[in-house]
Amino acid sequence: MLNNNKHNKIQVNLSYILIVLLYCSNIMGQKKLNDIDSTFYREDQIYFGASFMLLNSNQENFKRQGISRHFQLGFVRDIPLISSGKLAIGLGLGYSFQNYNSNLIRFNIDNESSIFIVNNTLNQKSKLSFNSIEFPISLRWRNSSLNNYQFWRVYTGIKFQRNFLSKLKYSTGDIKNISNEVNNWNKELYLSFGYNTWNFYFSYGLNQIMKNIRNQYSDKSFNISSLKIGLIFYIL
Repeated sequence: MLNNNKHNKIQVNLSYILIVLLYCSNIMGQKKLNDIDSTFYREDQIYFGASFMLLNSNQENFKRQGISRHFQLGFVRDIPLISSGKLAIGLGLGYSFQNYNSNLIRFNIDNESSIFIVNNTLNQKSKLSFNSIEFPISLRWRNSSLNNYQFWRVYTGIKFQRNFLSKLKYSTGDIKNISNEVNNWNKELYLSFGYNTWNFYFSYGLNQIMKNIRNQYSDKSFNISSLKIGLIFYIL
């Protein structure tokens, strides 16, 4: 029952986010031709996308288990830098969900603190999932014009992510709430390019997700990095 209540709350929160994004799009969308008072114009957009994630680590014992996924949804406010509108800065607000499937295991120490390790001696898979509020900042180029809504674009920038509702689920069915053990903020570089609505999306994480990850076989610093590859769609 508790898990159902949490799931319902997440659905409600996502509904609120979608309503706000649609409202912002109606207010701050691309200006109509008969309503333009200057040569500047904006490409305010709603975006949504899905990606697969490739996980890499400097530890040989770390293994990917299955497919790791990423979903994102948000709104970008366009700030033109030149009068043609072809070059701009984008400031955004969005939501993302992602999960990592691996052999990462959580252990308690003295019933007070916990660590995350990889251990091939345990026949157990895990799924680390967390939700994030995103703040993307991008440099945006496109060969659009006032009356051309189909164009090539290249957007690149950095995202700041505030994580919440994080959990670790094992293949045995056990679920651990680990919101206090995940870094509150993450950063990632991203690039999207394409034509019209369809665009390729790439993103690389710049910092660790977990606060305390170790390898039980050595004291070597343990790092996990993720590369997201997928599609992103922009709607005016």
